[in-house]
Amino acid sequence: MPDLRRLFDDLVRVEILLWEAVDRRLRDELDLPLGRVEVLRVVATTDPCRIADVVSAVGISVGAASKLVDRLEAAQLCVRRPHPGDRRSSLLIVTRTGRQVHERAERVVSEELATRLDDLTAYSQRQLAISLRGVREHLSG
Repeated sequence: MPDLRRLFDDLVRVEILLWEAVDRRLRDELDLPLGRVEVLRVVATTDPCRIADVVSAVGISVGAASKLVDRLEAAQLCVRRPHPGDRRSSLLIVTRTGRQVHERAERVVSEELATRLDDLTAYSQRQLAISLRGVREHLSG
């Protein structure tokens, strides 16, 4: 039986190391933290997109999602529009600038992850991806 506490510690530390490396690079190159990039990614790739979609995709609270979208709006990376079928909801629409920033951010994230993880064999990367996806689905389900 594996030491679950050790597994937990390793998983959390790996996440922190990767997050900090990607976040630092995004801040340096785009002056944008990873948390906002994650929300921008959802807005740019989900059509139609609502706050509830951000909440579901990123796994944060409604309040946190709304604040992050406020910051994206202030930076003119997305806009809120009234939802045509639900007066209580808004649609989030990526702006042209937001689309350009999203594309640049995706390149930066991919490059940084490649720098950090390319030393793993393709087999190890696949096995890690399968394992993490399985754990995530189990915990979400």
